[in-house]
Amino acid sequence: MNTSKIIQLFSDVQEKRNNEISFFFLEHVLKARADLHMESGKHEYDQEINVYLAGLLNSLMDSETFLKPYISPFDLQVRQYLDNHPGLRNEYTVYRDNADFGLIILGFFLGYEHKGSYQNIVLSEVDEKSRISLYYEQAASALSHLQGRNLSLVTVFEELAEYLPDIIRILRHAASSYFNLVLQISEGTFYHLEKEMNQGDNKRIYSLKLDEFLKKYAAYKENPTLELKKNIMDLAEELRALNEKFTFGEF
Repeated sequence: MNTSKIIQLFSDVQEKRNNEISFFFLEHVLKARADLHMESGKHEYDQEINVYLAGLLNSLMDSETFLKPYISPFDLQVRQYLDNHPGLRNEYTVYRDNADFGLIILGFFLGYEHKGSYQNIVLSEVDEKSRISLYYEQAASALSHLQGRNLSLVTVFEELAEYLPDIIRILRHAASSYFNLVLQISEGTFYHLEKEMNQGDNKRIYSLKLDEFLKKYAAYKENPTLELKKNIMDLAEELRALNEKFTFGEF
Protein backbone atom coordinates (compact mmCIF):
# COMPACT_ATOMS: atom_id res chain seq x y z
CA MET A 1 0.00 0.00 0.00
CA ASN A 2 1.48 3.35 -0.99
CA THR A 3 1.95 6.25 1.41
CA SER A 4 -0.97 8.33 0.14
CA LYS A 5 -3.40 5.44 0.66
CA ILE A 6 -2.08 4.87 4.19
CA ILE A 7 -2.56 8.55 5.01
CA GLN A 8 -6.07 8.52 3.53
CA LEU A 9 -6.96 5.37 5.49
CA PHE A 10 -5.69 6.93 8.70
CA SER A 11 -7.65 10.10 7.97
CA ASP A 12 -10.82 8.09 7.34
CA VAL A 13 -10.40 6.18 10.61
CA GLN A 14 -9.83 9.42 12.53
CA GLU A 15 -12.87 11.03 10.94
CA LYS A 16 -15.04 8.00 11.72
CA ARG A 17 -13.87 8.00 15.33
CA ASN A 18 -14.50 11.73 15.63
CA ASN A 19 -18.01 11.34 14.20
CA GLU A 20 -18.76 8.49 16.61
CA ILE A 21 -17.65 10.58 19.59
CA SER A 22 -19.68 13.57 18.41
CA PHE A 23 -22.75 11.36 18.00
CA PHE A 24 -22.22 9.96 21.50
CA PHE A 25 -22.21 13.44 22.98
CA LEU A 26 -25.19 14.53 20.87
CA GLU A 27 -27.20 11.49 21.96
CA HIS A 28 -26.63 12.26 25.62
CA VAL A 29 -27.31 15.97 25.26
CA LEU A 30 -30.71 14.91 23.87
CA LYS A 31 -31.16 12.48 26.79
CA ALA A 32 -30.36 15.29 29.22
CA ARG A 33 -33.00 17.46 27.56
CA ALA A 34 -35.55 14.67 27.90
CA ASP A 35 -34.66 14.07 31.56
CA LEU A 36 -35.19 17.77 32.28
CA HIS A 37 -38.38 17.98 30.19
CA MET A 38 -36.64 20.51 27.95
CA GLU A 39 -37.02 18.66 24.67
CA SER A 40 -35.85 20.27 21.45
CA GLY A 41 -38.38 22.34 19.55
CA LYS A 42 -39.31 24.99 22.08
CA HIS A 43 -36.93 27.38 20.35
CA GLU A 44 -36.27 27.52 16.63
CA TYR A 45 -32.56 26.68 16.78
CA ASP A 46 -32.62 24.01 19.50
CA GLN A 47 -31.36 21.33 17.12
CA GLU A 48 -28.44 23.48 16.01
CA ILE A 49 -27.62 24.26 19.64
CA ASN A 50 -27.60 20.52 20.41
CA VAL A 51 -25.09 19.95 17.63
CA TYR A 52 -22.99 22.88 18.84
CA LEU A 53 -22.93 21.54 22.41
CA ALA A 54 -21.96 18.09 21.16
CA GLY A 55 -19.12 19.61 19.16
CA LEU A 56 -18.01 21.64 22.17
CA LEU A 57 -17.92 18.53 24.35
CA ASN A 58 -16.09 16.64 21.63
CA SER A 59 -13.46 19.39 21.51
CA LEU A 60 -12.54 18.54 25.11
CA MET A 61 -10.93 15.37 23.78
CA ASP A 62 -8.13 17.68 22.66
CA SER A 63 -6.19 18.68 25.78
CA GLU A 64 -5.16 22.00 24.21
CA THR A 65 -8.65 23.20 23.28
CA PHE A 66 -8.65 25.99 25.85
CA LEU A 67 -4.90 26.50 26.25
CA LYS A 68 -4.90 29.74 24.32
CA PRO A 69 -3.28 33.03 25.33
CA TYR A 70 -6.47 35.05 24.90
CA ILE A 71 -8.69 32.94 27.17
CA SER A 72 -8.97 34.68 30.52
CA PRO A 73 -11.47 35.19 33.36
CA PHE A 74 -10.68 38.90 33.22
CA ASP A 75 -12.39 41.17 30.69
CA LEU A 76 -9.45 43.56 30.74
CA GLN A 77 -7.02 40.89 29.57
CA VAL A 78 -9.40 39.82 26.80
CA ARG A 79 -9.78 43.44 25.70
CA GLN A 80 -6.04 44.03 25.79
CA TYR A 81 -5.46 41.00 23.59
CA LEU A 82 -7.94 42.31 21.04
CA ASP A 83 -6.41 45.78 21.18
CA ASN A 84 -3.10 44.19 20.25
CA HIS A 85 -4.66 41.85 17.68
CA PRO A 86 -7.43 43.90 16.03
CA GLY A 87 -9.83 42.64 13.39
CA LEU A 88 -13.29 41.10 13.17
CA ARG A 89 -11.95 37.59 12.68
CA ASN A 90 -9.94 37.82 15.89
CA GLU A 91 -12.92 39.33 17.72
CA TYR A 92 -15.09 36.43 16.62
CA THR A 93 -12.56 33.79 17.67
CA VAL A 94 -11.63 35.39 20.99
CA TYR A 95 -15.19 36.07 22.13
CA ARG A 96 -16.44 32.66 20.99
CA ASP A 97 -13.65 30.73 22.71
CA ASN A 98 -13.96 32.69 25.95
CA ALA A 99 -17.73 32.17 25.94
CA ASP A 100 -17.28 28.45 25.24
CA PHE A 101 -14.75 28.16 28.05
CA GLY A 102 -17.07 29.92 30.48
CA LEU A 103 -19.96 27.70 29.43
CA ILE A 104 -17.92 24.56 30.06
CA ILE A 105 -16.80 25.80 33.48
CA LEU A 106 -20.33 26.74 34.59
CA GLY A 107 -21.80 23.62 33.04
CA PHE A 108 -19.45 21.34 34.92
CA PHE A 109 -19.30 23.12 38.25
CA LEU A 110 -22.75 24.71 38.57
CA GLY A 111 -24.24 23.76 41.92
CA TYR A 112 -20.94 23.22 43.69
CA GLU A 113 -20.11 26.32 45.67
CA HIS A 114 -16.58 26.15 46.97
CA LYS A 115 -16.64 29.21 49.20
CA GLY A 116 -12.89 29.20 49.65
CA SER A 117 -12.10 28.76 45.99
CA TYR A 118 -9.60 31.01 44.31
CA GLN A 119 -12.06 32.04 41.62
CA ASN A 120 -14.72 32.84 44.20
CA ILE A 121 -12.32 35.07 46.15
CA VAL A 122 -10.73 36.85 43.19
CA LEU A 123 -13.85 37.09 41.01
CA SER A 124 -16.51 37.37 43.70
CA GLU A 125 -18.16 40.38 42.03
CA VAL A 126 -18.21 38.94 38.51
CA ASP A 127 -21.56 37.88 37.03
CA GLU A 128 -20.18 35.04 34.93
CA LYS A 129 -23.47 34.20 33.20
CA SER A 130 -23.88 37.77 31.96
CA ARG A 131 -20.27 37.77 30.81
CA ILE A 132 -20.71 34.55 28.82
CA SER A 133 -23.94 35.81 27.25
CA LEU A 134 -22.27 39.08 26.29
CA TYR A 135 -19.34 37.25 24.71
CA TYR A 136 -21.66 35.04 22.65
CA GLU A 137 -23.50 38.18 21.51
CA GLN A 138 -20.21 39.81 20.53
CA ALA A 139 -19.13 36.66 18.70
CA ALA A 140 -22.45 36.69 16.83
CA SER A 141 -22.01 40.35 15.92
CA ALA A 142 -18.47 39.85 14.62
CA LEU A 143 -19.50 36.76 12.63
CA SER A 144 -22.50 38.53 11.10
CA HIS A 145 -20.22 41.32 9.90
CA LEU A 146 -17.83 38.76 8.44
CA GLN A 147 -20.30 36.43 6.75
CA GLY A 148 -23.75 37.98 7.01
CA ARG A 149 -26.74 37.40 9.28
CA ASN A 150 -28.07 34.53 7.18
CA LEU A 151 -25.46 32.19 8.64
CA SER A 152 -27.24 29.91 11.13
CA LEU A 153 -24.29 29.98 13.54
CA VAL A 154 -24.97 33.67 14.16
CA THR A 155 -28.43 32.81 15.48
CA VAL A 156 -27.03 29.87 17.46
CA PHE A 157 -24.73 32.25 19.34
CA GLU A 158 -27.59 34.69 19.92
CA GLU A 159 -29.81 31.94 21.32
CA LEU A 160 -26.98 30.59 23.47
CA ALA A 161 -26.76 34.09 24.93
CA GLU A 162 -30.51 34.46 25.40
CA TYR A 163 -31.21 31.02 26.88
CA LEU A 164 -27.91 30.50 28.69
CA PRO A 165 -29.42 29.35 32.04
CA ASP A 166 -31.30 26.55 30.24
CA ILE A 167 -28.21 25.57 28.27
CA ILE A 168 -26.17 25.37 31.47
CA ARG A 169 -28.80 23.10 33.06
CA ILE A 170 -28.70 20.76 30.07
CA LEU A 171 -24.91 20.66 29.94
CA ARG A 172 -24.67 20.20 33.69
CA HIS A 173 -27.11 17.31 33.69
CA ALA A 174 -25.40 15.59 30.77
CA ALA A 175 -21.97 16.03 32.34
CA SER A 176 -22.96 14.72 35.75
CA SER A 177 -25.43 12.00 34.75
CA TYR A 178 -23.82 10.52 31.65
CA PHE A 179 -20.19 11.57 31.30
CA ASN A 180 -18.92 11.39 34.90
CA LEU A 181 -17.14 14.66 34.28
CA VAL A 182 -18.10 16.40 37.52
CA LEU A 183 -16.03 15.45 40.54
CA GLN A 184 -16.67 16.55 44.09
CA ILE A 185 -13.40 17.67 45.61
CA SER A 186 -12.54 19.44 48.83
CA GLU A 187 -12.60 23.21 49.00
CA GLY A 188 -8.89 23.31 49.80
CA THR A 189 -7.96 21.15 46.82
CA PHE A 190 -10.28 23.12 44.56
CA TYR A 191 -8.71 26.39 45.69
CA HIS A 192 -5.17 25.23 45.00
CA LEU A 193 -6.06 23.71 41.63
CA GLU A 194 -7.66 26.96 40.50
CA LYS A 195 -4.78 29.01 41.86
CA GLU A 196 -2.22 26.88 40.02
CA MET A 197 -4.21 27.23 36.80
CA ASN A 198 -4.38 30.99 37.26
CA GLN A 199 -0.65 31.20 37.97
CA GLY A 200 0.08 29.20 34.85
CA ASP A 201 -2.15 31.55 32.87
CA ASN A 202 -0.32 34.56 34.32
CA LYS A 203 3.03 33.08 33.26
CA ARG A 204 1.80 32.72 29.69
CA ILE A 205 0.43 36.25 29.70
CA TYR A 206 3.68 37.58 31.18
CA SER A 207 5.70 35.88 28.45
CA LEU A 208 3.47 37.33 25.73
CA LYS A 209 3.54 40.79 27.29
CA LEU A 210 7.32 40.65 27.61
CA ASP A 211 7.67 39.77 23.93
CA GLU A 212 5.39 42.66 23.04
CA PHE A 213 7.34 45.00 25.33
CA LEU A 214 10.66 44.09 23.70
CA LYS A 215 9.23 44.61 20.21
CA LYS A 216 7.80 47.99 21.15
CA TYR A 217 11.06 49.02 22.78
CA ALA A 218 13.05 47.99 19.70
CA ALA A 219 10.64 49.97 17.52
CA TYR A 220 11.02 52.98 19.82
CA LYS A 221 14.81 52.84 19.52
CA GLU A 222 14.44 52.94 15.75
CA ASN A 223 11.75 55.61 15.67
CA PRO A 224 10.98 57.26 19.04
CA THR A 225 7.44 58.60 19.23
CA LEU A 226 5.23 59.68 22.11
CA GLU A 227 2.70 56.97 21.28
CA LEU A 228 5.33 54.22 21.43
CA LYS A 229 6.71 55.65 24.65
CA LYS A 230 3.25 55.56 26.23
CA ASN A 231 2.70 51.99 25.00
CA ILE A 232 6.02 50.92 26.51
CA MET A 233 5.26 52.53 29.87
CA ASP A 234 1.79 50.95 29.95
CA LEU A 235 3.29 47.55 29.17
CA ALA A 236 5.90 48.06 31.88
CA GLU A 237 3.12 48.64 34.42
CA GLU A 238 1.31 45.50 33.28
CA LEU A 239 4.51 43.47 33.49
CA ARG A 240 5.21 44.74 37.01
CA ALA A 241 1.68 43.74 38.02
CA LEU A 242 2.33 40.23 36.71
CA ASN A 243 5.86 39.95 38.07
CA GLU A 244 7.05 42.20 40.88
CA LYS A 245 10.67 41.47 39.94
CA PHE A 246 10.28 43.16 36.57
CA THR A 247 12.07 46.51 36.48
CA PHE A 248 12.28 49.19 33.85
CA GLY A 249 13.75 52.64 34.31
CA GLU A 250 12.28 55.82 32.93
CA PHE A 251 13.32 56.98 29.45
